Amino acid sequence: MVNQHSILHLRQRLTKSTQRLLDTPSRSFNRQRRLFLLMGASTLIASACSGNAQTNQPFAAAPSAATKPIQHAFGETDVPVNPTRIAVLGYFTVEALMALGIQPIAAPKIIIDNLLHLPPADTEIADIGNPREPSLEKLATLKPDLILSTKTFIEADTYPLLSRIAPTVVFDNDGFTEWQELTQLCAELLGKEAKAKQLQAEYEAKLQTFKAQLSHDVSQVQVSVASFHNEQISVFGKETFIGTVLEAAGVSRPPKQAEGANTQISMELLNEIDGDVLFVMKPQSQTDIAADVRAALEKMKANPLWNNLNVVQTNQVYEMDTYWFGMGYIAANLVLDDLGKYIVKAS
Repeated sequence: MVNQHSILHLRQRLTKSTQRLLDTPSRSFNRQRRLFLLMGASTLIASACSGNAQTNQPFAAAPSAATKPIQHAFGETDVPVNPTRIAVLGYFTVEALMALGIQPIAAPKIIIDNLLHLPPADTEIADIGNPREPSLEKLATLKPDLILSTKTFIEADTYPLLSRIAPTVVFDNDGFTEWQELTQLCAELLGKEAKAKQLQAEYEAKLQTFKAQLSHDVSQVQVSVASFHNEQISVFGKETFIGTVLEAAGVSRPPKQAEGANTQISMELLNEIDGDVLFVMKPQSQTDIAADVRAALEKMKANPLWNNLNVVQTNQVYEMDTYWFGMGYIAANLVLDDLGKYIVKAS
């Protein structure tokens, strides 16, 4: 059981670590901060943290339960062969599990509130707090038999405490560009390899369907992706979730989006988001951040510089929900549906 002293120590370490990362202008941190600012967690998500491998497992599965050893970011953990009560801490892992047909018993509420494209839960998913500071007390009362996340969300100091609650696997995966690999890792852990193979096949089929719909070379269509929040303009490059989907689809990107992650540009450079088609974020959740993003988009539309964009003049701007910045196969397939609907129309 996790004692109160350990919990207090963890919270102090997390608070100091989070502030230190917020004060450090690293490229990795900026990429994640900007993405999750739009998902309602800008101050909660920091760059992936490394630590010494933890090979001890204070909380093991019951001796009578079948287990198997799993190597992961913090060492090796014996996990149940057939877990039934899985708690998840990260955005990417939630969608990976639900795409595989597995519903977690617990996850940060902010994930469920923002990722509206996920299938409805059969039963209520318990809220365990924000991804980087989960409620250890709540987790313990839920009695999970497995905890899953990625290194994006779990620090080395957090891992031993989580392991005292249940066997914990932390995937060494960033989720942004490695969402397919993450789904495969979850599938191998949970015996869902056949489902993962089906997901990949369906995704590849959608890609081919989209390409076949166009009457000309898809690479001749330049697709821009942007979002607005307060006074910030973000564009999404190759090293993002949406960047991987657009690359697989074969479309071209504006020069500033042809490489790199998500970056911010000034209003004076608004013309850099121009293209043949522009997709902008307009989240439909009822969170405060989603409301701010919607308001920022409406404010942008009132700016005279907006009307100078070619995509605005040709009426090729489309407002999309947060799955365009989403996390896995479910979101990727929805994006491909949109590409077929809007880009084929534009061509």
